[in-house]
Amino acid sequence: MTFSGKLKKLRKEHNWSQDQLGKALEIHGRHVGKYESGQVMPGAEVLVKIAKALNVSIDYLLIDDNESPTNGRIHDEELLKSFSHIEQMSEQDRVVIKSLIDAYVKKHQLEKIMS
Repeated sequence: MTFSGKLKKLRKEHNWSQDQLGKALEIHGRHVGKYESGQVMPGAEVLVKIAKALNVSIDYLLIDDNESPTNGRIHDEELLKSFSHIEQMSEQDRVVIKSLIDAYVKKHQLEKIMS
């Protein structure tokens, strides 16, 4: 689900109108409507307010659940080889590596959204 779909779904789960959410975010309700229709994306400051108001993470709002460029398959042989080595590491090391990968993926997705 995209940002706009998630925003609309979460707003409705809270039983808020666009104007009510706008008031909580200190913006006009029309802006909420534009976010929900996908016409515009909110800036970083408003994203933080949205996440807080709806009690979700910014990551949840920004990461498109349907986005899967490789459909779950990795085609890069070097990457596959690295992952097989990582699987042999301790749980603690794997957690660190996963968090690093996650951070880079989120950075890339945020850059993509902001451009």
